[in-house]
Amino acid sequence: KESATKAHRILDNMNQMYREGNSSVKPDTITYNVVINAYAKSGGKGAAQEAEHLLQRMHMMYDQGDLSVKPNVVTYGAVIDAFAKSMERNAAARADALLANMVALHQSDQVRHSDLRPNTYVFNTVINAWAKSKERGAAAKAEEMLVAMDRLHASGFPGLKPDAFTYTAVIDAYAKSGFRGAASRADLLLDQMEAKYAAGDQDLKPNTFTYNAVINALAKSGEPGAAARAERVLHNMVNRLRNHGGNDVKPTTINFNTVLDAWAKSGEGEAAAERAEAILEWMDRLNKSGNTDVKPDTITFNAVIDAWARSGCKRGPQRAEQILNHMDELYQGGNIDVKPDTYTYNTLINALAKSGDGGSAARAEEILSIMEQRYSAGDKSFKPNTRSHTSVIDAWAKSGEQGAAMRAEAILTNLRNLYENTKDPDIKPNVYTANAVMNACAFTKHDVDREEALEMAFRVFEWLDSQPDIKPDAYTFTIMLSVCANLIPKEDAPVRFESAKMLFEKCCESGHVNDHVLWKLKLTVNEFEYHQLVGAGVETKAQDLPQPWSRSVANNRKQGDNRNNNWAARNRRNRQ
Repeated sequence: KESATKAHRILDNMNQMYREGNSSVKPDTITYNVVINAYAKSGGKGAAQEAEHLLQRMHMMYDQGDLSVKPNVVTYGAVIDAFAKSMERNAAARADALLANMVALHQSDQVRHSDLRPNTYVFNTVINAWAKSKERGAAAKAEEMLVAMDRLHASGFPGLKPDAFTYTAVIDAYAKSGFRGAASRADLLLDQMEAKYAAGDQDLKPNTFTYNAVINALAKSGEPGAAARAERVLHNMVNRLRNHGGNDVKPTTINFNTVLDAWAKSGEGEAAAERAEAILEWMDRLNKSGNTDVKPDTITFNAVIDAWARSGCKRGPQRAEQILNHMDELYQGGNIDVKPDTYTYNTLINALAKSGDGGSAARAEEILSIMEQRYSAGDKSFKPNTRSHTSVIDAWAKSGEQGAAMRAEAILTNLRNLYENTKDPDIKPNVYTANAVMNACAFTKHDVDREEALEMAFRVFEWLDSQPDIKPDAYTFTIMLSVCANLIPKEDAPVRFESAKMLFEKCCESGHVNDHVLWKLKLTVNEFEYHQLVGAGVETKAQDLPQPWSRSVANNRKQGDNRNNNWAARNRRNRQ
């Protein structure tokens, strides 16, 4: 902003010299535009406001008869650009309002204000401001402007034709919005671009950025069928490159990895994992055929392993481990791009944890030991972290094997000791770690383990509750009430009640009461005791109870809501 401030100072000096009689230094429209553009390029705090103040000064001077400082489309474009680059709250709405004012002035007297004729660049700048704003409804506002451009172009504005940047900015706005249906909207806009380009509109040729935005939108959307649609877009990119060449569309490893991640998280089970493997093989073929922009890397393999981990099929853990072993072989053979890392091993442990098969928990613990050995040998890429240990504990919790809870607590104890000795934040136990141990206790299936599991669960709960920086959450109380319901015999009703009472009171104090907690409480105590604790009948919902009891749950659900812009309404008024 320093350069812009200096330019502004020079402008003020010129004005002062002119007022003192030196007419040769009188600032004109170009002078003001240069200073405004300096503010736009600076991106400093308050730069956009300074640029707008200069625009207002130009309008005032022009209205007073100084025709040499009439604002033009370049002036407005620079001020709009300043707001677009500022990233400040309501910047997009301000840029939008400036454009609407410029259009209104031009339409009020198209001869006098012929130099305010809107063009594609100015509209694109405002659309880009909306795309970057992250405000609620920003994507819809950006598309409203695209529609307005089309309408104005059709009504006689040849310099106001949407181009590839216009569409890509709107697509990017939808990609970043995250609201339901946004990815489908982005995909539809790409279809429109491709159709118009195929029909001969050379200005709407999709480029790498366009395809990237749609793939990212689909991959992150979680919409049904989104992974398959993202893959279709990727195929279009590859086909464009194969059929037409050039550098405008170049699929890269990142594009493939994004699609792989979409398949991994698609929830389509074994079919998704098989599809992910097929894409990995496709990448390998492309690379071996000479495409150096597409080469499988560690992230690629991790995504495929993750797809098998999430597949839910019986062979998932085995296939995940086979792929990890293949990675390791490639790395040992000299391919440093596919070196397994902590995430790779954590994903495999997670696959084993989810399977619940006999021997899976023990194998998960073996994998953790391998990580520890390789890390101790000096390879920092294999450093076990909190998630590594938590996932192994989870594997024991889901195993149903005799002694599972004891193994779970032993891993937590080891992790606590490691953290106490090193103070390494990467291995600091957290509430999820403690919850996983309590979960192992709650669902102990062997009578011989029940008494020890009960003591263990309360021991871990007391440790968690005593920590200065981590505390029980709603899931903690749900699990611990399950411990009471499952491990304290019904004949010991007073013990069940006192334990449930202690837990529920702590839950209320910390503001974590939700419907799951109430459901588990119902399973632990009788109806009279439930009414005594809750002060209401068993059909009561958490939302009907005192608000402070659920304050922590409510805080986690809060979302910001910010609405701006009324371009469509203003545009309608301007056309009337």
